[in-house]
Amino acid sequence: MEAHETSEPPPGKIPSWKSPDGSFTKTILEPGSGVDKPKECAKCTICIEAVSLPPDQSCYPKGCWFQVELGEGDTSLEHLVDRCLETMLPGEVCQVDGALGFGLILKMAGFENGKETWELGTEEKIRRAMRDREKGGKAYRDGNIEGAERRYSRGLRLLVCTPGEAETERVALLANMAACDLKMGRLREAEERCTLALEKEPGHLKAFYRRGVARAGMADWKGAKGDFETLLTLDPGNKEARRELLRVRERDRQEQAQIRKALGKMFL
Repeated sequence: MEAHETSEPPPGKIPSWKSPDGSFTKTILEPGSGVDKPKECAKCTICIEAVSLPPDQSCYPKGCWFQVELGEGDTSLEHLVDRCLETMLPGEVCQVDGALGFGLILKMAGFENGKETWELGTEEKIRRAMRDREKGGKAYRDGNIEGAERRYSRGLRLLVCTPGEAETERVALLANMAACDLKMGRLREAEERCTLALEKEPGHLKAFYRRGVARAGMADWKGAKGDFETLLTLDPGNKEARRELLRVRERDRQEQAQIRKALGKMFL
């Protein structure tokens, strides 16, 4: 899940409140009690009544109480529910209207907070990060790039300030985040993540490939050629890298020919 700061609705009887990122508007129908709100990994007992939900987002049971773990949502609707739960008090009932057209009544009976990140040991952090990477991979393969990004981001946050034994997992998450960057057209971010991954693990094949693709997309032919050539030295049978190298060499040749032609005209 991506790192978002969730501002809370202002005190008092406000008819509706819009989240800072504009992803949903919340209207409190019945106020909750207490002062504590659920945090990431909290187990929340909730009930959802559909108002307007598209068929492909019917991932939750409707009209009955069930338990969810905050931060485990991968679809757009699940992420919306997670974001709203972060602002709710036990016993609260609210109407949630999402910017993407979702509408629902959300009730929270109560919650049980899980351990904070700082309370987890290194092994548990690595285990959770690996789980996030696996689930992120499934979301990516399903075409849910935003869901994959949230998973990979959460995995990376878990591994902040962990000792060297977490490095392999951290590198894998960085390389996977770069794949999401490429899908979303964020070429510079993809290049930077791959470079960071290669600083930690100089022989990481996927990082070389994805950095080469990012550099080619930015017309950095020299950098892209270097990445694909290095990758083929490490993995001579990599057909995708060989195909991309041929394409980059051809684009570089065409660009150099255009430059020579333009320079030639200058001296006619």
